[in-house]
Amino acid sequence: MIQLGSIAINHQLPINEIRKKAFNVVRLLAEDAIVATRVATAISEMCRSLYRSPISFSIDFELNTAVGNSALWLNFKSEQSLPEFNFINPFFSKVHTLTLKNKLYCIQAILSLRNCQLPNNDTLAQIKSIIEEKSRNELIAELEIKNSELYESLEDLKRTTLLKEHLKEQNLRMGAELNIARQLQQMILPKPEELEIERLDIAGFMEPADEVGGDYYDVLHTDGVVTLGIGDVTGHGLESGILMLMVQTAVRTLKEIREVDPVRFLDTLNRTIYKNVQRMNSDKSLTLAIANYAEGQISISGQHEEILVIDKGGQVERIDTINLGFPIGLDGEIADFISHTTLELQPGDGVVLYTDGITEAKDINKKQYGIERLCEVISENWHKSAQTIKDAVIADVRQHIGKQKVFDDITMLVLKREDDVLPDLPRSPAALLNA
Repeated sequence: MIQLGSIAINHQLPINEIRKKAFNVVRLLAEDAIVATRVATAISEMCRSLYRSPISFSIDFELNTAVGNSALWLNFKSEQSLPEFNFINPFFSKVHTLTLKNKLYCIQAILSLRNCQLPNNDTLAQIKSIIEEKSRNELIAELEIKNSELYESLEDLKRTTLLKEHLKEQNLRMGAELNIARQLQQMILPKPEELEIERLDIAGFMEPADEVGGDYYDVLHTDGVVTLGIGDVTGHGLESGILMLMVQTAVRTLKEIREVDPVRFLDTLNRTIYKNVQRMNSDKSLTLAIANYAEGQISISGQHEEILVIDKGGQVERIDTINLGFPIGLDGEIADFISHTTLELQPGDGVVLYTDGITEAKDINKKQYGIERLCEVISENWHKSAQTIKDAVIADVRQHIGKQKVFDDITMLVLKREDDVLPDLPRSPAALLNA
């Protein structure tokens, strides 16, 4: 048995980072991107479910090198009882629920590598490096400690003063760069008049956690087709903001050349972004969903958060996008993973798109806002205008967060067929009887 490494999950590590680690490890071992995608999807969905609870856990990666029966063992360990995850069974050869001697609960998922060659030492070293790679938050914490030690060690007043002046100049320069990038992001967001489309009621919102956000949204109207785009770049800050600007430009360009096929659209966009990310020597990627609306029908493609479809009465249907695409910029070829689904929108129906900055927003007790609460607020306010629905959600999210620092960008799009949009009046029993 070869110990490959362990990932400690503390609810601060983004699910996209866990998914990326799992994908890269399984792809190296199984030599199959499709298998790697399936396993990474299963792991990320398990983590997403566990993130909704206070359970702390770890994922241990082990390689069983038995002759003719090599396998990757994934052990999900916790000091607290783990729920059942029957949905992962089709993704693995075997799944066991165990109670270990050291009073740890464990879900053991085994992926057979029977037809694969055992990895050489270089590959094993690469796999261990992928697993042991520290998260952004850990690196930031280490950087802060080193900076603190540096300042404490400066005994010479003159050198300290010179260093402070140098840092001040750098901060001013970086602040100017961030300000320019922030202004560019705000300038390319849809203007209010662009959202005024006949027989539709549309509202959008984006608030970055930093000066420059990594979230993307856009509304484009071309040849009678209204295109909604929403995405979330890993991390935030200047580099994520630049990638967001690239995506916005690529989406608009593809719309201008009238590319309507969802597979070609996302595949072309991905190849463009992937090559730029490689040129930047960056590890950034993003989730991205594209929704095209025309004549009462909406077509959805791309992998992102769940798309919420709401009927006239406020009933919410959650559309999973896991199987509709693949993270943009993570791999050069994703055409085989792209699909789309088409839904009919009756008058008064609509859709809501959002980023995980809403559902994963935490209160003082680290409790996430959650998709269920988002659906409740939308349903309760669906009889109102898109702008009022958006305002109600954002106000509720801010109330949930309280005075806590916002750690992720918050973005939301609301689209309704306008035929039966009612004025924003109180829905009293008397008003309903007189309606």
